[in-house]
Amino acid sequence: MRNLKAIVFVLVLANVGYYLYVHAFALAPAAPQPPAAHVTGSLALADAPPPAPANPLRCVSIGPFSELGDSNRAQETLRGGGYAPRQRTAVGAIQEGMFVYVPIPPTPAAAAMLRKMLKDAGFADAPDVTGPNAATVISLGVFNDPKRGQTRLALAQQAGLAAQSVGRRHVATAYWLDVDLKPTDGPLNPADLHTDAAHGAQLTVTECPVTQTAAAADAHSGASVAR
Repeated sequence: MRNLKAIVFVLVLANVGYYLYVHAFALAPAAPQPPAAHVTGSLALADAPPPAPANPLRCVSIGPFSELGDSNRAQETLRGGGYAPRQRTAVGAIQEGMFVYVPIPPTPAAAAMLRKMLKDAGFADAPDVTGPNAATVISLGVFNDPKRGQTRLALAQQAGLAAQSVGRRHVATAYWLDVDLKPTDGPLNPADLHTDAAHGAQLTVTECPVTQTAAAADAHSGASVAR
């Protein structure tokens, strides 16, 4: 009997000890954990591409103007838009009109048929002249106004004629306008700078010569320092 009590007592102590062990482990403070990193937008900003820099100073040349008055009118238009054009002269080819013509076929029969087609289409005044590459062609006219030349060309082609056109040029001193564009400017339309549509359609916009570009950059740098 005494042995039984001893066994029971040992079992009770074992249960109590186990109970205390489990609860003591559960109530023990958890091991400290490192603080969570604070996520910000810096990572996203670091991965994003850098903002595009402002467009560098661009210099364009507008021309050629065959007449000084045309160049002066274009300068006034540009100054009205907040620009400071610089005029210069250069020797080069200037377009003076559009030549519309029809090549003559090599055989007499085909040439005769072509002349009949010209007459039927209303091109009665169409003489033979020397055309491109010194070849003899039938002239449909020389036009100072490119729009009139394009109209004549279209009418001839609609009539079934193999009409062609070429610009007539001569070498002379011309006027050019060098302009520094603003960073947000788009392409310039030369026709907007001329009161005469016949001349405005012949103007081109190209990059400034290297010397003009360097001078514009130096002037811009000096203006920045002065501010």
